[in-house]
Amino acid sequence: GWDQGKAAETRIIVDQLGREVEIPKKVNRIVVLPIPFHAVFYAIAGSGEKIFGMHPTSMIHLKCSILSVMSPEMKKASTGFVKSGFEVNIEELLKLKPDVVFQWAWMSKEIEKMERVGIPVIAVKYGTQEYLEGWIKIIGQMLGKEKKASELLAYHHKMINMISSRTAGIPKEKRPKVICLYNVEKLRLTGKKTYNQWWTDITGGTNPAEEKSGFYSLNMEQILAWNPDIIYITNFCETQPEDILENKIEGQDWSEVEAVKKGQVYKIPMGEYRWAPPNAESPLMLLWLAKKHHPELFFDYDIKEEIKKFYSKFYNYKLSDREVYKILHPKSMTPWEEW
Repeated sequence: GWDQGKAAETRIIVDQLGREVEIPKKVNRIVVLPIPFHAVFYAIAGSGEKIFGMHPTSMIHLKCSILSVMSPEMKKASTGFVKSGFEVNIEELLKLKPDVVFQWAWMSKEIEKMERVGIPVIAVKYGTQEYLEGWIKIIGQMLGKEKKASELLAYHHKMINMISSRTAGIPKEKRPKVICLYNVEKLRLTGKKTYNQWWTDITGGTNPAEEKSGFYSLNMEQILAWNPDIIYITNFCETQPEDILENKIEGQDWSEVEAVKKGQVYKIPMGEYRWAPPNAESPLMLLWLAKKHHPELFFDYDIKEEIKKFYSKFYNYKLSDREVYKILHPKSMTPWEEW
């Protein structure tokens, strides 16, 4: 029969596979496998103290971002329970006594393995604004912080609507051609059906790589043929804009590319997480891009002020000018305190 007492102590979360997952009403110990999840979690929780385990790659990013300063307690999380990829060592995981584990939706064998030993698993998907908003809602429900989650979502929607309403009517020939390099040495970039494609379109750019889907590598000839106006470099590689601007990369000649001639090669910012993939600070990424693509349309926004306001409102953290500079000019893999 239905146990009234148990029902009062648990809550149901519908995960991104549409499954009803029963978790304790008071969640104290969380383990997260999806790499960006710790940062989105912090945006709602305001602290990392409930995170007892995270992916080793997440720990590397945490230490290289300002989140390591805002949430030093998160650095105590264990990473040794991860075997390879997103597989867990179940004995090590059980030692962490998780109330709930977050895992990628496509890792079905791993989800079953954890559920067999009685650990509730919330499956999440990745790569779109919609999935990101789902994460924010789930975290809000899990922590009883629905109000905080809805405030963050409202900011996302406000920014998306403001930007897209200003760029919607711009014809293709007035949109700069922009490419986003995930790995400069391997010339790895993103085509259609990616988050990058979405943010390029919304901010009034056009992506010549959209003739193919997903992530792929190409050759220098192709880039010269596209001749992009602006080049973005993510924090998934160490390369800095000056490496391209000063033509320092062996086997590549960037000197004839329009973006290089105009000096329009930029490292994508990194706040509490890297801004290229879906993240809590995606509205700031959109504004940063919009100001690069159409400065005249967005002159009324100051990106530095907007970042400061966001951190103050959502993280209750007052950024120094130096910290804002570091967010806007990141050194991808250098621990935050070391530069």
